Amino acid sequence: MTTETFAALGCSEPFLSALSRRGFTTPTPVQQETFQPGLEGRDLLVQSRTGSGKTLAFGLPLLHRLKDERKPQAIVLCPTRELAQQVAEELQSVMPRLDVALLVGGLSYVPQLKALKYGAQVVVGTPGRVQDHLTRQTLDLSSIGMVVLDECDEMLNMGFLEDVEKILSGVPADPQTYLFSATLPAPIASLAKRFLKNPFRINHAQAEGSSQHADIDHTPCIMAEHLQTKALVNFLLADEPSAALIFTKMKVQTEEVAQSLRDAGLVADCLHGDLGQQARNRIMSNFKEGKLRYLVATDVAARGIDVEGMPLVVHMGIPTQMESYIHRSGRTGRAGSKGASLALVSFKESRILLAWARRGGLKLDWRAVPTQAEIKELRTRRLVEKLKEKESPALLDVARRMLEGRDPASLVAALLSMVEGPEHDGFDIPDAPQKDYSSEKRPFKPRPGEKPGWTPGQKPPYQAKKPYAKPYAKKEGYKPKPGDFPKKRRD
Repeated sequence: MTTETFAALGCSEPFLSALSRRGFTTPTPVQQETFQPGLEGRDLLVQSRTGSGKTLAFGLPLLHRLKDERKPQAIVLCPTRELAQQVAEELQSVMPRLDVALLVGGLSYVPQLKALKYGAQVVVGTPGRVQDHLTRQTLDLSSIGMVVLDECDEMLNMGFLEDVEKILSGVPADPQTYLFSATLPAPIASLAKRFLKNPFRINHAQAEGSSQHADIDHTPCIMAEHLQTKALVNFLLADEPSAALIFTKMKVQTEEVAQSLRDAGLVADCLHGDLGQQARNRIMSNFKEGKLRYLVATDVAARGIDVEGMPLVVHMGIPTQMESYIHRSGRTGRAGSKGASLALVSFKESRILLAWARRGGLKLDWRAVPTQAEIKELRTRRLVEKLKEKESPALLDVARRMLEGRDPASLVAALLSMVEGPEHDGFDIPDAPQKDYSSEKRPFKPRPGEKPGWTPGQKPPYQAKKPYAKPYAKKEGYKPKPGDFPKKRRD
């Protein structure tokens, strides 16, 4: 399609004005392809990566089809609380007067029950909490005409697919169903075959394979696992990105990494599933507003995090699947802006990353950990550049008083000590030892005292028979009792 604006696409008021206020004038490819089929009431089966504009892709046709009735007409299922909140906010930003019932765990039931009783037109929630409301009979699905399954592959990974099937079974027959998933494994393909009728298929996953990371620089670094946190500190001190989203494999690791960053004088915090909803909201709000510079999170907790202009994504190790790596990296380099994806990997993980790069058409630019001398040089250079841009005439009198009877160089050094401390020095990380990882087979050489080996296909060397075991020595005075040795049965 060649549509260039939302107006030409067929989007009507007041949605056009709301999109214009947010600076959205040109639809993304997935938004272009889903609008008309969605508006016509067709089912949609869409494969597209994170950050491609999926929420508006299903949100715009959904909002156009809503009736002016005070009852639930559409339900959107998301894998995590953060993603559900993001979807609800996105829909309300396009239609401010939209009544949305946000049904997610970790929040009070009171506002959820009020929204359902008042007659919310759209229900957005996680499968667990939605199923809970169905069990309590506080949610009525009898008027639902549209169903959205967002990031269905992630719901499968989190074990929600059974709840999703139960919820869909309670929806009236033949609703319009939108299924969005970056990948299409067998269970999701089976779900689509069961609940979607003649869907309009859109597959951007293959088309985006080599181009989806065109605006992302992939810069991995080989580092032993026990040194990866120190290496991360060195990278952040040297590069000083304005913000970074850092992925770890385990919950406890998020807290350890965040504490190490704070010890280095960096503003950091962590996000994982064990945190209460109030703490999660506070951390996310600080991160989006720029008060928090570096956020360390698990992959599941980071679902739904959408910060515009994210310059850096860091992987502490790599996930188990290439798709997850692509999803993580896709948090940066959005909307035409440049981004970087830094992966701190062990040697074994580096082999896997190389295979993914060949498979996905990614260009890897390997980096070495910045040394303490390089960190000092880079930070000094940035400080000098900042001083050139700063002029404070109001403080000239204070500066003259401070210079009275003092050497200018010693005064500058004293002021620098208030900005640059030993915590900003970084770590002295030894170079990894070079090993020979040649895959060539070497000829067998027996160890001292070991028998010579043999090659498959040849007759094995002669082996002497093992000597007979010594006969069982009966104890003195032993007499067998009747039944000790039963007679052999004769057929």
